[in-house]
Amino acid sequence: MTATKRKGRKGATPEVSESERKAVGFVIDTDDPAEVERGLANKMPEWNTLKRSRQLELIRLSMSSRARPSRPKVAVSKQPGTGKTQISPPEADQASYALTIFETFATSSPDAVQARLTEIFRHFSGRDADTPENINSALAFVGGCSPENEHQSAMATQMALVHDAAVHALRCAGSTDSMHHYEAYTNQANKLSRTFAMLTESYAKLQRGGVQTVKHVNVYEGGQAVVADNVHTGGASVRTNNPAHATSLGAPLLSQDAQGFGVPISSGEGQKTVQDARWCEG
Repeated sequence: MTATKRKGRKGATPEVSESERKAVGFVIDTDDPAEVERGLANKMPEWNTLKRSRQLELIRLSMSSRARPSRPKVAVSKQPGTGKTQISPPEADQASYALTIFETFATSSPDAVQARLTEIFRHFSGRDADTPENINSALAFVGGCSPENEHQSAMATQMALVHDAAVHALRCAGSTDSMHHYEAYTNQANKLSRTFAMLTESYAKLQRGGVQTVKHVNVYEGGQAVVADNVHTGGASVRTNNPAHATSLGAPLLSQDAQGFGVPISSGEGQKTVQDARWCEG
């Protein structure tokens, strides 16, 4: 890396520290705030024009970003001759890839890892969107859910793919000139968004052990207020000292067929196929 002069300092040429050589973007690889400041000052031409409060905020953001856990990345390439897409560990990180990917899916089973990666890959390759950015973004989503076992990592994978499908449907709705197609896409996006919300609720219940406390406030004759807890366990509601009834919604999990392919997402029975609407490309 070649050091460059910063505007505002006459004759000042900052030295390039070892931490700057290891920097990724504006995340400086050090725990020393002074080193972080020197690294950011060297990388940001506008640094000396910023208020000191803004500089301190950027230093904090850089250090906070560095403290976040790393996420797995895969390399995506085309097989010579066949043109088929394949995913593999990144060449530069093959040694650490296994530990990171197994932790992401909260398993020690290579088969479970392969199953989850295949689900992600098939989701994107179905519309020719199997790019490193899309696949690695889904992996980061799963890692961000912090699954604790194979059950939770499977749900986190579904959440990532349902989210992508919902956003894709919205993008298709925004790019069509046909009102008929627009309604079809927005309807699909709405159903996918509901599915995502249900999965998120079920996932949260799993991580807190299936227990949820809901407080109800009831005002009876005379102005007396009574507060009681309803404890939900595993989707059932147990009512205590309160005439109000609380219910909880149990979200069905998406599944697979016998061949391992994901079952198409649906939010209701009797759904009819829209004749003229096509799943947009891109």
